[in-house]
Parts: sequence; structure tokens; C-alpha cells
Amino acid sequence: MRTLSVLLLAAFATLFAVPANAAPVTRRLAVVVIQNGDTPNEQNQLADTAFLRNSFLGSSNSLVTWMSAITGGQLTFVPAGDGLYTTEPSAELRDADKNGCHTNLATQTAENHLKSLGVTWDSLAIVFDIAACGWGGLGQVPGKLTWYPPRPSLSAIVHELGHNQGYPHQSKHDCASGNMSSCNANGHSGNTPMGGGGSGRGYSSVELMHSGWISAGSKVSASSPGTFNLTPLYAGSGTRVVEYKASSSLSYVIETRAPNGAVDSAINNPGVRIYAVTNGSYRNAPMINPGAGYFPAGATLTDTANKLKITVRSSSASGATVQVASLTAPVSKSPSASPSASASPSPSVSPSAEVSSDPVPDKESDLLDVTASPTIHRGPPLWLVLSATGVMMAMIIAGFSTYAYRTRRRPRHRW
Repeated sequence: MRTLSVLLLAAFATLFAVPANAAPVTRRLAVVVIQNGDTPNEQNQLADTAFLRNSFLGSSNSLVTWMSAITGGQLTFVPAGDGLYTTEPSAELRDADKNGCHTNLATQTAENHLKSLGVTWDSLAIVFDIAACGWGGLGQVPGKLTWYPPRPSLSAIVHELGHNQGYPHQSKHDCASGNMSSCNANGHSGNTPMGGGGSGRGYSSVELMHSGWISAGSKVSASSPGTFNLTPLYAGSGTRVVEYKASSSLSYVIETRAPNGAVDSAINNPGVRIYAVTNGSYRNAPMINPGAGYFPAGATLTDTANKLKITVRSSSASGATVQVASLTAPVSKSPSASPSASASPSPSVSPSAEVSSDPVPDKESDLLDVTASPTIHRGPPLWLVLSATGVMMAMIIAGFSTYAYRTRRRPRHRW
């Protein structure tokens, strides 16, 4: 039975585990521009294929260059064939009500066009007149399809491709003075494209960890008090992430951010960021906001429930020193649990219920609020849960059958 338990645990881990260090992946990207604009401005934008080619596949300031830099070459986009294709709308899309949102018709038009050309692709970006969709970008969570209005920004593009990686909108929890007993969920982190930070900020450490894009040599895992030296997340060397296990279900992921060439260029407040990870779900980890959105030198995160405190001993653009210590003396609860005045007033998106549309405004304000009822994605898909349950039940039955058979054949000893 011990062997059976080990096998069951291994099977369950295989089905649900997130890769610790994923192998590099190259994806063939096809961009299909549907010429369905119904105003001169939209028609001109959809006809500007040079802009769109550069935005997605160009040699600078494009999805291709951004993603390669952010992931350290772990995810590379290359053109699927020519890479960019234009097509007329299908009759159904052309005649569809402009008061509606017709992503399905646009998808059928784009996929049929690529099929007619014999183009094989891994990721598909569809650019078209979105009519009354009410968003500035849309992405499957996770998936391989993204949709855009006629002139998307790079911020919108990398945001939607982040959804394809499985990232929801990153939330933040305002915790007065860094006290974990005084936290309120309040809007988005602003620290990643998935939190409204735009393309001038890279994906956060917890998002990179979800995708397996943090190498073992760049991460320190700890469960005992100590002092840790961090280099900026996109420095490319040294310890870039510390994960401290506070309890059986909670860990804190610690990073420090600073401008590093073209990466994190919009970071104007170098300092430590801390995320609370529950049950290993990196993608749903909120950023802890002590008031300024980051932890400067001298700032402390206090967790009375788990009797620990995390103190930023020093912090600069070149790195930070962070100390994790046991909390021996009781800490009084902050008199005010109200959010910091610097907190964003934008509505919160629950990390456990991801919205496939895109209500987070980016720096260029091209992403619009969504008023229509969006599709909700909750946890693992049903088929995966049922498959895992079926596998586990089959193994349990097989194990008990084997055990019973061996018991019947075992010699009986009499005293």
C-alpha cells in the first residue's frame, strides 16, 4: 500500500505541477489583419501593415524582441510563413451587426484564410474592426488566440500574450505599514503588463515562475530565518528571486526591480516587491502593497499569524538585502486598515476568477473597461479534474485488488 500511495501522489503531481524550469519554446506566430473597417480611419489603420508587422515581428520595440528579453530566450516568437496576412472579411462578418462583438466570426475568417494558404501556426493574433466589443485587446487564458483593434500598442500585445501563458490580471493587496493582518484587496499591481504596468515593465517573478522561466541558479528557496542578497529581477545574474515558506500553504516570493536597459524601463521606484503565494499558485499571487507599491529600505512586512517579519535592510538600483526573522514579540495591529492614498481606485479582479476580456488600462490608455458579461475561467478545466479523478480511482482499485490477491495467497502461520 505504501507503493500505491507513492504512485498516486506522483500521478497527481504530474497532472497539476507547474514546471520549475521549462525548456525553451519557439512559437510560430501568424498575424491576420481582416479588412473590415467601416470608417476611413479604421480602413487606413488596417491597411497599415508596416506598423502591424513591426509591432509584432519587428527587430526593435516589438513583441518578438520584448518577449525574448523578458523570458531570457525561453519563449521565442518567429513568423509563421510570412508572418503577416491580410484578408477580406467573410460574408457573415461583413454583414454582422456593428452593435455586436464578433470574435468568433473573425476567428473563423482568420483560420480559414491561413488554412487556404497552407500556413501552420502555433499562435494567432487577429486584428480587425472590433465594432462594439468594448475592449482594447482580448486573449485566451491560457491559449493560443489573441484579438486586437486596428492599431494595438505593444503594451496591449504583451498583455494579451500574457493571458495566453495563463496569467490573470495581477491584483494587489493594500496592507497598512506592511502588516498582513491589515490587508484589503484593491485593484491591480501596476508592476507587470498583467497589472496595468504596460510594456515598460516585464512580467513579475511569480508570473515567470508559473511559466518555469526562473532558472534554479537564480532562485533561493528557504524556510529558516536568514539574510538574502537580491539582484534586480532582470539583471541576468545572481539571486533574482527568494521564495520563503511561511507555512504549509503560504510562501512569500521576494524580488527587487530596477531599470535594466530596455527591460523594466518604466520602473522609476527601484525597490523590493513581495507576493503572497497560496498553495503554490504563483499565477494568482497578489502583490503586497505597504503603501508605496513597493518596499523601500527600512520597510518591513509583518506576519503575526506565522510569527515572522521580512525587513528590507538596504535597497538601490543595483540590488537589495532582505532579512527574514522570527517574530518573537507581539506586534500591535495597525489602527487603520484603510488602503493607502496612493492605491489605484480601479475595480479589483479576483485572482481566482479570471476574466478573458481585458479591463486593465495600460500606459497608453488604449485598453477599455468592459461592460459586457465576460467569460469566466476558474481553476483547472473540468476535463482535467475528471481525468485526474479517474486515474486516481483506477489506481486505487488496482492497488486494493493486488493487495487482496496477495493476501489470499500468503501462507498462514499458526502459533
